[in-house]
Amino acid sequence: MDRSIRLGLIMGSILILLLIVVVYLFKPPPPAPLNTAKPKEKPTLTETTLEKKVIISAPVQANPVPLSNQAELIQQRDRLYQGFAGISDSLSHGEQPDLRQVSQMLDQQKQLVKTGIVTADEAISYCQFLKQILPVMDHEIQQHILQLQQLKQSAI
Repeated sequence: MDRSIRLGLIMGSILILLLIVVVYLFKPPPPAPLNTAKPKEKPTLTETTLEKKVIISAPVQANPVPLSNQAELIQQRDRLYQGFAGISDSLSHGEQPDLRQVSQMLDQQKQLVKTGIVTADEAISYCQFLKQILPVMDHEIQQHILQLQQLKQSAI
């Protein structure tokens, strides 16, 4: 009995550390400070060259987010990841998470993907992790992954 508790604690700690590492790996870099210096004069671009540059540099997000809401959405994303870590932690202690809450978290994650705060690939990775640790929700998580892949394709 004592050995199984130790094993459970070790496994739980490893899962939590893994989630923390994944969260920090996918955390976007802090916004760059605005450059107030005047840029040097560049040669004028033709219309076709300008169109190509716009296509290449356009951000891949469905709905542009105003800067005032972006900080709030980033906090929402961080809370979501903490919730995912909490699910992993509760499972390592033998507790089953509330499946409705997990479903709401998946919907919240999808909304964050739509706003561009979370990338579709990042969300799919989290879903695949959840699919492994919550086989009870396999079908629902798979449906969510398919929706995320559709969002990813529509953003391209």
